[in-house]
Amino acid sequence: MCGTFRARAAEFGFILRYPKGKEAVTGIGWEPWHFRYVGIPFAREIADRGLTLEEYLL
Repeated sequence: MCGTFRARAAEFGFILRYPKGKEAVTGIGWEPWHFRYVGIPFAREIADRGLTLEEYLL
C-alpha cells in the first residue's frame, strides 16, 4: 500500500518533502513518511524533475 502511494503520490498532488540524498538542500534528514500537498501540476513537475520543494521554488 505505501509503495503504491509513494509511486503515485504526484498524481494526487503530493511530494515527498524530505527525500533521501537531499539533506544538504533541505537541511532535514530523510523522512520517508513526510509528504506535502502542493497540487497536481506542481507535484508532477517536481517529481518529473527530481527536485525538492526548495529547489523548485528557487
